[in-house]
Amino acid sequence: MSVTLYKIIRSNRKSIALIIDNSANLVVRAPNKTKDDDIKNLVEKKKRWIVDKQHKISTFDEKHSPVLVKTGESIIYLGNTYTIIKDNVSDIQFSNTHILVPNGYCKSELIKWLKSEAKKILAERIEKYVSLMGTKYSMFKLSDAKARWGSCSAKGNLNFAWRLIMCPITVIDYVVVHELSHITYKSHNSSFWARVKTVLPNYIEQQEWLKANQRLMEII
Repeated sequence: MSVTLYKIIRSNRKSIALIIDNSANLVVRAPNKTKDDDIKNLVEKKKRWIVDKQHKISTFDEKHSPVLVKTGESIIYLGNTYTIIKDNVSDIQFSNTHILVPNGYCKSELIKWLKSEAKKILAERIEKYVSLMGTKYSMFKLSDAKARWGSCSAKGNLNFAWRLIMCPITVIDYVVVHELSHITYKSHNSSFWARVKTVLPNYIEQQEWLKANQRLMEII
């Protein structure tokens, strides 16, 4: 099991960070005065993690190809993969592991439907956790973001990527709770994470899912 170092980026940072980019390359960000031997030792120590992460990223495209609206292609909805079947139906329908799509549907129409589903489900999840957490927000809207699943403004406005509709409900809940927690705690300090954990004790599992599937945001 060998590891190839793609790039070292030195800066005024205080610690070393190992990053696997979207092409499965290992990038090391290190303080300016870090010795090469210290970097090599850390890479060796984290070799198993690096190889596992590279494998997951390199095989991602095999599992999740760009969405095409035609029979035999697949789409992810609420964490489950469905095979698209173009059919003589008036609206999108589910049938076991298949999703029936009207014959005339193109990609823009499928995205419109996904956005409407995202808005409906997010509204339900937000209201659930607003009630549970006893917090208030100003408004929420969908975004076309491909880098951030959610955000919260200083005024309590919530933004969620409509592509969250591809994630399992448990993951959607985590993103909702994360942003609602930011209404009270603006930074990711210990009080913020304590708040998240109070509501979702297993939130780290959902964090890991998002990290492993971040590139879902790129397929549609």
